[in-house]
Amino acid sequence: MIDFQTPDWVTAILKKPLRISEYSNEEIEALQKKLILFTHPEPLVSVVIPAWNEEEGILHTLLSLANTNTKYPVELIIVDNNSTDGTASLLKKLGVQTLLETKQGVGHARTAGMHYAKGKYILTGDSDTLYPPGWISAMAKTMIDGENVPVYCVHGSYSFLPGPQTPRWQYAIYETMSSFIIRKKERTQPFLNVLGFNCGFVKQKGIDLNGYDIETQRTFRGAAGVIETNATEDGMMALRLQNAGGKIALVDGYDGRVWTSDRRIQLDGGLKSALSMRIKKHLFKK
Repeated sequence: MIDFQTPDWVTAILKKPLRISEYSNEEIEALQKKLILFTHPEPLVSVVIPAWNEEEGILHTLLSLANTNTKYPVELIIVDNNSTDGTASLLKKLGVQTLLETKQGVGHARTAGMHYAKGKYILTGDSDTLYPPGWISAMAKTMIDGENVPVYCVHGSYSFLPGPQTPRWQYAIYETMSSFIIRKKERTQPFLNVLGFNCGFVKQKGIDLNGYDIETQRTFRGAAGVIETNATEDGMMALRLQNAGGKIALVDGYDGRVWTSDRRIQLDGGLKSALSMRIKKHLFKK
């Protein structure tokens, strides 16, 4: 179900400052203690998130993950892809496990995190996205319970965070319209619905298939006014897992829905422009 209003847990995080310098020592210590959850020495699940110059974005993501409720042993790996702002120092201050990847590009960062991860299952996220408390459990359980199917890849759904230029109800209408296209793709080409800020896969399968290897690596945040026409690293990983005999499973419901930044929509010129571009792509493609 698509929310026309922002959920309370999301609103509570959005009210928090984006810069760590605006937090008290007590608040920082409380966050540090919560994030200890992600330092298990023998994790079953690894959450891998790439970051590039996210000093004023990733803190909200970490706040959401800090409220995780899961029985699975888990680790968190932030892959710093040559940030030049204060991203690295912020992560160090909070005690978050960080990996530096000097090859620039989302795919390179995700590949580095995949090989570095200890978990059997990898969940991938982004540093401008908020995750519900049950996200890790719901995503991981779908793969664990589906081992005999076998389920090699999982993905969830998403909603856009409201922005200064676009209220939440307008995005809800956009998401409702988009859901018809998404459902159609889920039946015929589910790999097209697999997005890096809300998906997961069996680590060894991803490594064996060199799943993130694509000809042209994307840069963070992409380019304004451009709809991806080439394969993305996330979709290619999912397609290769499917071609290897694995199922792609949708994690539906509240726990599978993440809340992500609208900055790509704004880069495309706003909601009206982005909607027009996508209608032309899906309804009038040659």
